[in-house]
Amino acid sequence: MTKKIGFKEAKRRAIEALRNKTYQVATRSQIETKNLLNANAVSEEDIIAVISKCRGQDHEMRPHDMIKTIDVHILRKDGWYIKFYFLDPETFFLSVHR
Repeated sequence: MTKKIGFKEAKRRAIEALRNKTYQVATRSQIETKNLLNANAVSEEDIIAVISKCRGQDHEMRPHDMIKTIDVHILRKDGWYIKFYFLDPETFFLSVHR
């Protein structure tokens, strides 16, 4: 069972993973359109800037589609949709798109 991570901790860990380039991109269909980070269409700095502006009302948490014990964090801000989860010690980005 994974430990529940709230918005502030999720935000901090996502930014840290991007800053240190220690994240993974989760494999999925249509990865090119669903993950601009994977396609090198945006930089880590671009996504850090978006995540930094996010507040609690921009955050939602849902169980992962396949592994219900994993919480997926969803951020919606300024037209961006960023979806990620943690599987310690890794941070996985599912979606990064506008």
